[in-house]
Amino acid sequence: MMSKLYTFSDYDKCMSLKPNFEMWLIIGYFLRPFIMKISTIQMGRGGTKSDSVSGLKDLVYPNDFGFFLAFVATIPVLMLLFSFVKRKPGAQEWVRKIWHNGKILLVVTAVLNVVIIFVPFMLDLTHSINMLGWGQLAIALYIIFYLYTTQRVKDTFADFPKDAPESDGK
Repeated sequence: MMSKLYTFSDYDKCMSLKPNFEMWLIIGYFLRPFIMKISTIQMGRGGTKSDSVSGLKDLVYPNDFGFFLAFVATIPVLMLLFSFVKRKPGAQEWVRKIWHNGKILLVVTAVLNVVIIFVPFMLDLTHSINMLGWGQLAIALYIIFYLYTTQRVKDTFADFPKDAPESDGK
């Protein structure tokens, strides 16, 4: 059902509200471990692994345990992306359920990102939290605030394409 709050271009071909730019930005931010891994693989091509390649990863993730945790923390976002791809009329009920819980999945991912910052410090794998870690904390907290205060987020995850009406063969 189209609302007067949104323009025609805010809807997909099934007339369901699409995620806006900010939501895609949040998803992209949460997928940064994958982006980082792909970037380091690309920069390390040519047979040699330069110091700049490992330095980039070390700047964002000071230890491998934090990097591993970051990969694990992306699982809720990957589930959400899967449900977005399957978001069409006739989708199975569990796909709908994942989509309708999209805000919760993003909040869980934000909380896991906060935990990632502090766990290596608490396990004494690192001796301090760098400025990038504090920046990541601020971003995660802002994302949680955004997800809970923006009507567009609520409306997007409440909307799902309607099933086509059954034809009785007449």
